[in-house]
Order: sequence, then structure tokens, then C-alpha cells
Amino acid sequence: RGRGRGGRGRGAAAAAPPSPLATRVCLWEFSQNDARRDSGSKLVRQGLARRLDARAAFRGIVLAADAAQILSPADAPAIAARGLAGVNCSWRGLDAVPFAALGRPELRRRLPFLVAANEVNYGKPLYLNTAEALAAALRIAGLTRDAELLLAPFASGGAFFALNADAFEAYAAAVDGDGVAAAEARFLADCEAARAEARAARAAAPGEYLADVDLPPAGESDDEEADGDLPPP
Repeated sequence: RGRGRGGRGRGAAAAAPPSPLATRVCLWEFSQNDARRDSGSKLVRQGLARRLDARAAFRGIVLAADAAQILSPADAPAIAARGLAGVNCSWRGLDAVPFAALGRPELRRRLPFLVAANEVNYGKPLYLNTAEALAAALRIAGLTRDAELLLAPFASGGAFFALNADAFEAYAAAVDGDGVAAAEARFLADCEAARAEARAARAAAPGEYLADVDLPPAGESDDEEADGDLPPP
């Protein structure tokens, strides 16, 4: 009983809960990560993203490593109307991903400079995992509530928004891709100026322990692969 038509039966896959997002979020899955751990698979299990077949068409905005255009608030109407898609893959498997075949060329976008907050690559520029990358795109497009809901299942979600608060404010205030690119350039210049100032301060105090050593950024690790990563721009 209960195993006939409409019944679930033993071993039937549990349906994902309905998405609380106003935005349609999708993922092309290339099965390069441990599905029990990667962020993209978790989004699908939570009902926050829908999995796409590698050959599936998509008419919304697509995050892609080789995109010529940078994502901006000008993409908000397309995201709201037709959705946002990304790639669930490993950093080490990028060569196997046919980015050129995913979505429409004119709708592929790269993300501007941001810093990861996930437990594998915390503090590393550009090394966002899949959930962070999708949430970043929604935040830049002004879909802040959906961005926060997307990262709600992750302990590092709040840290990601806090770590990139200034960058998000600058990118979201831009009108188009040129504005975001200009904001990115200013942000990178400010970061480099701060690093130069810190190096000068260390050099001025040679008596301090390790003061004259240019230490690597905090959080750097030999493991550059975060679960379910999207590639950097």
C-alpha cells in the first residue's frame, strides 16, 4: 500500500522544498565535487537552486569564467525575468567545463573582485564557492533579500557579506558594467595602497619580530579547491 501510482515507495528520492527566492537560480552540474559537501549541491537540496543538465538551454544571466562583460546592476531586469545560472565545478576541473556552450554569449558575465569567506578559502581574493558567487551576483543586482536567503544555510554567509561590504556598496551603486569595472579598479588600487603602506610600516620598524618579512595574506592555504567553486574572473 502506498507504492502504487503517486506513492513514494522505498528508495524514492525526497522532493526538494519549494524555493523561498523570488529569483530563479540554476546550476549546471559537472559532478566534480563531493555532493555531500559542496555548496552548489547543498543549494539544490535546500530547494534554493535547480540543477540543469549540461546540455540544457538557459536564457537568463550566466556566471562564466571566460565572460567578456562584468556583471552589474544593469543585469537586474534579466535576472528578475529569466533567472541566474552558475556552474557547479571544481577549481581543478575547469578545463573540462564547456563554458562557451553554456547560455547565450551576450548574457554571460564575470564577477568583479570579491573575497571568499568559505572555510576552505577564507580571505582569498576571487576564490568564491558556488553559493557565494551566486549570492554575490544577486547582491550586485540589487536582489539583496534573495542573496541573503541563498547564503542563509551556510555558517559563513554573514561573514561573506561583511567581508565585502564596501565592495558590494560600490558595485551596487554603479549604473552599468563600465561603472562596476571603474569601481573595481578603484577598490583594487585602494587595496594595493593599503598593502604598500603596511609594508612601509614594517620596514620602518626593523627591530620588531618578523617586521621586515612580507608575510602571505591571512587564510592562505595550499588547497586552492573549495567545494563547488565557480572560477574567478
